[in-house]
Amino acid sequence: MPPLADGSRKWGESVAYSQEISRDRRGVFLFLIDQSRSMDKEFSRDEAGGSVNRATVVADALNSTLEELVNRCMRDEGVRDYFDIGIIGYGRTHRPEFCWRKGLAGQKLVSISEVAANAEIEEREVVTVVRGQPVTEQVTVSRWVEAVAGESTPMNGAFRLAIATLEEWIYSHPTSFPPVVINITDGMANDVSSEDELLATAQRMTGLKTSDGNVLLINCHISGGNEAPVLFPWNPMQLPRDPYAKLLFDMSSELSQRHRAIICEIFERDLESTPTIRGMAFNADAVALVKLLDIGTRQAFTFAPPSSGGGGARRG
Repeated sequence: MPPLADGSRKWGESVAYSQEISRDRRGVFLFLIDQSRSMDKEFSRDEAGGSVNRATVVADALNSTLEELVNRCMRDEGVRDYFDIGIIGYGRTHRPEFCWRKGLAGQKLVSISEVAANAEIEEREVVTVVRGQPVTEQVTVSRWVEAVAGESTPMNGAFRLAIATLEEWIYSHPTSFPPVVINITDGMANDVSSEDELLATAQRMTGLKTSDGNVLLINCHISGGNEAPVLFPWNPMQLPRDPYAKLLFDMSSELSQRHRAIICEIFERDLESTPTIRGMAFNADAVALVKLLDIGTRQAFTFAPPSSGGGGARRG
């Protein structure tokens, strides 16, 4: 159904996940980041062969994603507020919390222009290999999130905090593209008495909806081991024989048709023989993590045509 004159669609009469992103109908990304003790384990090696832990890889990937979102919302007059952003960390202490730093400390969801205005700019040495020899160069990076490996894994509490946050956001943005939640973790929640309890909380989250569809929950399990990563499966038979993999599959949203088309193109899958795709990765390495963040955030740019006052987000 085409949009109404004001750009919205009536409840129950739209194609889900088709609402255009604009300043009048902004979107929201909510990132949930495991900060438990196990995130201090080695995840990868840098170009010089040094050990890099899980928390550092996740923080770097998320900072890069935020910088890319800022760049996509940049216009001649500055950063346009096409999105609200939130980051919930769970594991620094026994309670999940929004983990913005410095100028954004204490806030929950913030506009993308506020994110841009509060970037911490730092110079960093990056080692690359050129003709077999390590070469060190200085690069400038923007940072919002620090690497943390703290205590336990209160994932269920993080889900509950996300639910309360998104209920408020949806009340204020009932016709927007649905919220996208990306959860990055290396293990099972330890604040539940059973897997069913965690699944029920996840289903409460994905039961929230705008007029354009339900909340999209994308789960990324990272390991850094020797097991091959599984990205965006459509059938649980594609997963390893691990009960936790099946739980994440059941917790994760079935992605939209637009997601499906993009994923099939990127991973060279046959679109017709891929009826559905779940928003999840299991045993993800650093490369798979970056791909998941890219696809999970890039897809939500459903572009509004240029107009006075409510121009849409830039194509990524």
